[in-house]
Amino acid sequence: MRSLLASLIALNLATVASGQVIAAREPRLRDQWTFGANFLGGISVGEFRHSESGGAGGQLILGFQPFRREPLVFRAQVGSLVYGTASAYGYQDVCDATSCWTEQVRYNARNHTMSFLHVGPEIMATDGTWRPFGYALAGYTFFNSWANLLPTTPTGTSSTQSLFSSHNFSTSYGAGMRRVGKTFGRESGWELAFDVTRNAKARYLTEAGLSRQSDGTWIISPRSGAANVLGIHLGYWVGPYINWNER
Repeated sequence: MRSLLASLIALNLATVASGQVIAAREPRLRDQWTFGANFLGGISVGEFRHSESGGAGGQLILGFQPFRREPLVFRAQVGSLVYGTASAYGYQDVCDATSCWTEQVRYNARNHTMSFLHVGPEIMATDGTWRPFGYALAGYTFFNSWANLLPTTPTGTSSTQSLFSSHNFSTSYGAGMRRVGKTFGRESGWELAFDVTRNAKARYLTEAGLSRQSDGTWIISPRSGAANVLGIHLGYWVGPYINWNER
C-alpha cells in the first residue's frame, strides 16, 4: 500500500512538472534605451591645427532602439573638449595663526572649450562578443572662452569673466568597436571609437587672439573658418535589455 501511494505521488509530481513552462519576462519599452559615457581625446585637423593642436574632455550618450534586436538606434550625444588653456601668476594674502603675508601663486587663468550636441542614426551589430558600430549625426557646436579671476585668498570665492561665445551647425561621423557581455540582463561593455566633428563655418577664440589692456579690459580677435576635430573615444556602453528567449 505504501509503495502504491508513493508511486501515485511521484506520478502526480512528474505530471505537474512536465506541465510547467518558464515564462519569459514581458518586454518593456525601457528595455530599448541605451547609455554610454567616455573619455575624449581630440586632435585638431585642417585649418584648426594651425591654431590649436587639440585637447581632452568627455562625452555622454543616450540612445533608443526602436525595434528590439535590430541594428538601428536613434543616438544623441553631448560632450565638451578643452582645446586651450593658459596659466598666469598672481598674488594672494596668506595667513597662519601668528601672521599674514602676500604669496605669489600660479593658477589657471583662461579656458577655451568646444561643446557639442548631436543627434542621428547609429547602426550596430546585435550579436557576438566583438560588435562594430557606426553613426552619422548632426547638431550644433558651441565655442566658449573665459578668464578665471584669482581670489584674494586661498579660500576665497573664485569667479569668471566671459570673453567670447559662438555656435555653429556641425556634423559628426564615427565608427568603433564594442566588447559586449551581459550585466543584470543588459548587454554592456567597453568601447573604442573614432569620429570626425566637422565645423565648416566656425568662429572661435585662441590665446593668440587675446590682448589685455592696462586697465584690465580685453581686446579679442576671434578666428573664422573650419574647426574640425578627430576624436578618440574610450568608454563604457550599456545596451538594451535582452530576454533569455530573444537570444
